Amino acid sequence: MKKKVMIMLSILMTFTMCKKKEVEEITTQGLPVVTTQEVREIGATSAVCGGNVTADGGATVTARGVCWSTSQNPTITGFHTTDGNGTGSYTSNMTGLAENTIYYVRAYATNEKGTSYGEEKTFTTKDGIAEITTKEVTEIGTTSAICGGEVMDDGGAEVTARGVCWSTSENPTTRDTHTTDGSGTGSYTSNMTGLDAGTVYYVRAYATNSYGTSYGSQKSFTTDGNVHEYVDLGLPSGLKWATCNVGASSPSEYGNYYAWGEIEPKESYIEENSFTWEQEIGDISGNPQYDVARANWGGSWRMPTIEEFEELIEECEWEGTSEVGNDRYIDGYRVTGPNGNSIFLPVAGYRNGTSLYDAGSFGYYWSSTPDESNTQGAYCLGFNFGFHSSNWGYRNYGLSVRPVSE
Repeated sequence: MKKKVMIMLSILMTFTMCKKKEVEEITTQGLPVVTTQEVREIGATSAVCGGNVTADGGATVTARGVCWSTSQNPTITGFHTTDGNGTGSYTSNMTGLAENTIYYVRAYATNEKGTSYGEEKTFTTKDGIAEITTKEVTEIGTTSAICGGEVMDDGGAEVTARGVCWSTSENPTTRDTHTTDGSGTGSYTSNMTGLDAGTVYYVRAYATNSYGTSYGSQKSFTTDGNVHEYVDLGLPSGLKWATCNVGASSPSEYGNYYAWGEIEPKESYIEENSFTWEQEIGDISGNPQYDVARANWGGSWRMPTIEEFEELIEECEWEGTSEVGNDRYIDGYRVTGPNGNSIFLPVAGYRNGTSLYDAGSFGYYWSSTPDESNTQGAYCLGFNFGFHSSNWGYRNYGLSVRPVSE
């Protein structure tokens, strides 16, 4: 037993002497012990790092800081800071960096025995381009609307100007009409004024820093076209009816003729050039691609549905009459609502091919409702001085359009 104890003591002493020798070897090196902090506040040309000298190696630390390079294992022979002396933690500001570049950084500490380094950290500087998003357009009026943006990241350089820019052409820039809504990152609101009624606009948020101007995604909107007059007939739905047809400047004018689902008049109304002929399309009311009222008048104007024409038939009094227009009498119907207000619908006829038919005797007005059982047709309002009812017509025919608004 005694022999076993002696063997154990001998092993312990040998281990202790080895550890002591190892410590002595480290101590005799006399170099400081330093750790590298995480890199933070990374910009396009600057960043913040630092270190912590936990031991001076037995000699005063006369210099400390960080060194960096685009190559690994940077040393003080390259770019470096000098941030005081002694032990303890310190902060280092790296400047003069190149944007969008990968860097390697190490803390260092120097005493009379030499220089030691902390572990290596890596980081990438920002590219200098501000990151920005465009808000949705709201409170759209006749001549104004509200938009805005949010600067998510300044790109590593202070944002000195921000706002929105807009135009009737796509991809507007700050060379176009724009707002200026403060500086810095974060969310902001922009008021667009001086717009034209019933007009399609394109808008983008922007942010400017020393590297240039960046833009958010593009939004589009149409200002309210209610420069056109409407009449409240006192209908149960509350729907308002325009006082004249699309393309007309007065209630007694015929206005333009449109094929169903098309937004421009044309010379010939035939199947071959009918845009929506035999297409399976749902109700087009309010869709600017197909709704001529929304496309031409903008705002809340749209084509009526066949159900809204039927409400007009059922709730109103219809009287055949004539109105003075262009120095002559124009025949049509005076349609009077429950509240006594009225609109005039001229019997403008229809176009087929290059010819105009039934003008002065029949009126035909497109609804936004397609015939789901027949892709060649859509529903309309038809009337003359003997009847007025919902009807059906071929989509290639050119009919009148009377807009409505909520």
